[in-house]
Amino acid sequence: MPISTDKFFPPEDCAAEQELIPGSDLRVIEDVHGHASLFGLSPSYLEQVDDALRKLLETPA
Repeated sequence: MPISTDKFFPPEDCAAEQELIPGSDLRVIEDVHGHASLFGLSPSYLEQVDDALRKLLETPA
């Protein structure tokens, strides 16, 4: 789950890697703080991560 404005791990790079993983999904987290978003600067960042993890855990194996 790359962050939309992350300059260390841009979503475009992650998309290329994701294509190599069968059955995977790319979920981009929208946030203005780039890589610093990982520190939870925006409540919306944490909400997006929680939502994606919730959906993943609800998916049957």
